[in-house]
Amino acid sequence: MSLTEKYKSLIDLANALGVQNLTVQEGEGVLHISGQASSSADKQRLWEEYGRIDPDFRSGDLVLNISAPESTATTYTVQPGDSLSKIGAKYGVSWQKIFEANKDKISDPDKIYPGQELVIPQE
Repeated sequence: MSLTEKYKSLIDLANALGVQNLTVQEGEGVLHISGQASSSADKQRLWEEYGRIDPDFRSGDLVLNISAPESTATTYTVQPGDSLSKIGAKYGVSWQKIFEANKDKISDPDKIYPGQELVIPQE
């Protein structure tokens, strides 16, 4: 199995996340993947996929060089009566962007709970 095949799910994820300037080069027993993720959350998802394929990062057959913009996001603690729309209006961000930034915590945009810490991305 080639390294490109071994890390196919990681390459597919990078493409699905829209990693800019994505390059994949295999040579001398090492696969080099580089590019720019649109967020630190996307970069983290790529590292998690790498960890799923090679749990202890011991294979030594992949160099993952993905950069991401520094996070300029704010956090917000959900209060009773809040909705993503209400929170978005307060910060000038669409509820959809808040939902996207918090998919790891929210599965339904209509179900948020007091005490939840949400990331408020920049519009």
